[in-house]
Amino acid sequence: RGRRGVAAAGIEQDPALEEAGAGVGRGPNAMAALELIGLSGKVARLAGQVGRYGVRRSDGAWLICLPGDLMVQRWGAGVALVHRAELQQLLAAELDSSAIHLGARCTGVQDGERAVTARFADGREVHADVLVGADGLHSAVRAALFGPAALRYRGYITVRGITAPGSVPLPADGAESWGRGARFGLGPTGGDRIIWWATWKAAAGGKDDGNLSERLRELFGGWHDPIPAVIDATPRNAVIRKDIYDCRPTRTWSRGRVALLGDAIHPMTPDLGQGACQAIVDATTLATCLAATGDSRAALREYQQRRWRNAAVNTLLARTIGAMGLWDGRVACTGRDSLTRALPLSLQLRPFDLVLGGPRVHG
Repeated sequence: RGRRGVAAAGIEQDPALEEAGAGVGRGPNAMAALELIGLSGKVARLAGQVGRYGVRRSDGAWLICLPGDLMVQRWGAGVALVHRAELQQLLAAELDSSAIHLGARCTGVQDGERAVTARFADGREVHADVLVGADGLHSAVRAALFGPAALRYRGYITVRGITAPGSVPLPADGAESWGRGARFGLGPTGGDRIIWWATWKAAAGGKDDGNLSERLRELFGGWHDPIPAVIDATPRNAVIRKDIYDCRPTRTWSRGRVALLGDAIHPMTPDLGQGACQAIVDATTLATCLAATGDSRAALREYQQRRWRNAAVNTLLARTIGAMGLWDGRVACTGRDSLTRALPLSLQLRPFDLVLGGPRVHG
């Protein structure tokens, strides 16, 4: 039985919960959602302390600079950067091991009057009051409900990594730096490490041919400190490449006893650091709605109503920021940077209010 009083089981396609991935950001909205289930403190202890967060030029000059205390005052928390595998381990440890079932690939869904049935490749069937598809970009549950998502490649890739412990002095701040046709972000995390990500235009379907490190040095070797040192301090096996897709937002997230969450219903580009944050907010909202009523279909409709607008705003704003961040013309980039830097703080904050659901009142 979960923290919100809802009995649940997690069914995972992978055969084991292995360490995978690099860093993920936990924004104020995700930390607020984690607070609802008593986990924000534990997640914060996995992360590094970030004094300021924002956007810089490739030479290090700040374009947007948000002090940590301002973020706490306005949104209730700052930004926390954590290792994906460590976050997964923390969440899994909070569950009874009997509630996690591995090595089960969903192949079909059948919604009935009294229960919903999920079928798996190994012949297993699971019956439940509610089925939640949190199975990612190529969701089998979404395909069963509405057909495959109409994914669109956004024209660029991300490369993510994490430095070896103690290899680079930790920065006091977290930021994404913008150049011409490329971006590089970084911030401290626990274990005396730096989480980082980089983005540039590339054709879809490319593979890591062993030259990622060379390409990173070519693109970012002349950028501000500590970017070159961070690239050099990252083991090659800690670097992950990913093509970036999203799809048109929709307000229909459920049907009958079946609902979707996270990338299964609102895949978005990583340009606001909100993909995983939105999934966490989805999950806690859904649990709250289910706990509030014995009518599961009504609970799913309420969940959908609460969440679709904010997720749609995040998807469209992330797409816009991603496109702007990859402009490569000299005049366009100079104008972008100059305008961003000249905006008063009150105007710089407004897009973040849209992302995070607006300022919160704290007393």
